[in-house]
Amino acid sequence: MNRKAYLMETLLNGEYSGPSQQSITSVVYDSRDVEEGAAFVCISGEKMDGHLFIEQAIELGAKTIVGTDQEKMATASAINREVSFLYVHDSREALAELARVIYDFPSESLYTIGVTGTNGKTTVSSFTYNLLNHLSFRTGLIGTAGIWDDQQKTTFKQTVPTTPEAPDIHRVLDYFRRSEMKAAVIESTSIAIEQKRLLGIYFDVAVHTNLTPEHLEFHGTMEAYKEAKLKLFDQAKRAVVNIDDPAMSGDIIERFQQGPLITYSLSELGDIRADHIQTSIRGTSFTLYAFNKAYNVEAPIIGEYNVANLLAAIATCYQIGFSIEEILSVVAHIQAPEGRFQVVEHEAPFQIVLDYAHTPDALASVLEAVRHVPYRKLIVMITGIGLRNPEKRPMMAQVADGMADEIIVSVDQPGFADRQEVVNDVLKGFHHPAATHIHSRLHREEAIHHAFDLAEPGDVVLLTGIGFGGYQIIGDERVPYSELEVIDDYFENGSLDVEQIKEPC
Repeated sequence: MNRKAYLMETLLNGEYSGPSQQSITSVVYDSRDVEEGAAFVCISGEKMDGHLFIEQAIELGAKTIVGTDQEKMATASAINREVSFLYVHDSREALAELARVIYDFPSESLYTIGVTGTNGKTTVSSFTYNLLNHLSFRTGLIGTAGIWDDQQKTTFKQTVPTTPEAPDIHRVLDYFRRSEMKAAVIESTSIAIEQKRLLGIYFDVAVHTNLTPEHLEFHGTMEAYKEAKLKLFDQAKRAVVNIDDPAMSGDIIERFQQGPLITYSLSELGDIRADHIQTSIRGTSFTLYAFNKAYNVEAPIIGEYNVANLLAAIATCYQIGFSIEEILSVVAHIQAPEGRFQVVEHEAPFQIVLDYAHTPDALASVLEAVRHVPYRKLIVMITGIGLRNPEKRPMMAQVADGMADEIIVSVDQPGFADRQEVVNDVLKGFHHPAATHIHSRLHREEAIHHAFDLAEPGDVVLLTGIGFGGYQIIGDERVPYSELEVIDDYFENGSLDVEQIKEPC
């Protein structure tokens, strides 16, 4: 049975019309990416309906159309009799299954690791990637930090910030397989899981970091958010669970029965746990207890929350098959991903630290970590996100209140939100929002420049929020943005002309 026959008869179980022997060369969900012989899968979303682009896809060479709108499919089929049409009940499921078949099931040739959680996904993924590669277990990475082979960041285009769409994932996994990789770490968001982008990947290890309110504009409720993340463990052979997280750890432990499960903890509860944690600007030392043995560990990380992230990565490598002793032999080589307590090397007489913290819990963790860095005065920039979760904006201020000498409030990813309203929402969380040490600037660039204006020798400037990923969403456009360029611009040019800040017309 050829691939197409296998797909049509056993995977999709759809209603089929048109020629029965089409050769599918690729699978796409964006009609602009169609090439000769492609299968175009119509995805119906909040803003766009893929069925409206069937004719465009056919003009570009699509030979197979997959969709859920029977009326539109029937109309197009009557006009384009040389094209195969497959009606299915779930386009996203079909997209994932098609991608698996077209790329010849690449995940089955790799150890796959899925990392999920509200905070810490990117860091745990990066630590795991680092450890495995230093253990000579060639590993690729897919996530917020980009798409990496075992040596460097690749040129694969990322269509979404963290977990790509199914065809993109399987194309990357196929590249990893052809490059003779042994493993792939996939940062797995709740939205990606719910949208079935990871369907058909049976993970060797699923990792849980924590669960706090996030993406409720998509999921609706915390219960639905949690259920989305739990689905990752339904398609996993082994599990790694943060037992310190009361919101989700118990659910995983109760539900996961199909294989070995390891817990990690900063308390006395985990199979792998840490104690006697000592943090400085040079790194962190702690005692690791693993399966009734104790180890002294020194790692180039800062903050207790990063110790927890490292424990998750150690437990994951153990689940893959490495001994604790082997794993600890390479811990000194781990690197945090960009924007995770990243100390910027610069000519400034003060220290600059970048951190992606954009949720209340993440901000609390990084503020706790920065306390261990010597400074004369602490200047912190926090942000409210325009695109989502307005209820979290004042919570960011509540976390930062009283934790810094100067606080600058600004806006991330404004979308169509009014910048002043976003700032005002954040300010509501302070006990005294009009206090002289609390400042507000409507643009992130302005806020950074003002933070530097306030800084003096010996100070630490902590810039938090979504300053990474290469863009800010303004209106409905992705406007290029580089935090490091903004920093360089300050020291090269000094003043900032707000009128020159690039925004869509």
